[in-house]
Amino acid sequence: MIAGQIAAVRAAMLERPAGLVRHAERVLAEAAPLARAWQADEARVELAVWGHDLFRAEPAEAQLRLARETGVAIDADAAAFPILLHGPVAAAVLRERFGVTDEEALAAVRDHTAGLDRMSLIARILLIADKIEANKRRRAPALAAMRELARRDLDTAILCWSDWRWANEARERYRTQAAHWRARRAWVAEHHRDLAMPERVSASAFAAAARREGLARPPA
Repeated sequence: MIAGQIAAVRAAMLERPAGLVRHAERVLAEAAPLARAWQADEARVELAVWGHDLFRAEPAEAQLRLARETGVAIDADAAAFPILLHGPVAAAVLRERFGVTDEEALAAVRDHTAGLDRMSLIARILLIADKIEANKRRRAPALAAMRELARRDLDTAILCWSDWRWANEARERYRTQAAHWRARRAWVAEHHRDLAMPERVSASAFAAAARREGLARPPA
């Protein structure tokens, strides 16, 4: 069953612009070895890879129309930048038109742009593979280190990518996607828990504690 779905979705992808097809091929070249390294189901990963950018090349008006037709919610970020809808739209179409019922694969496609606070292994592999493919590494050499890290620590690689994205957005004064910011905060909190680090406190609470402990002088 999944082999037929992969063939159908791949055939649909091959009808898209050549540059987008080559991107999907590069993402698969990253995702397949990650799937093997982390013992994920390679067929399910491949299905998600071929499906994730099915509607990436659609113009803004078409993205909005497809979202309305498939019942995809349009938040403030997507209304301003409809390209953000291409993942959720693709997931909806994969379910309705291609009969995909694998919820993890569908969620991976839906959330591959911003991520989510909790993601399956398939979703994490697709997200990082999409960000570290060869063309993107050529444009941003820092991604090469994240590629190497993904073989050893998938979650930390994703968190590093998120930090890199956030730094770029801050430097270029880009609008930060609210969904990604929520996911990033959850990833940071999870990372702190994994390292058995204390919960983070606000700057004011830290300053108050420091004054109580005599670690900071009051301002002059």
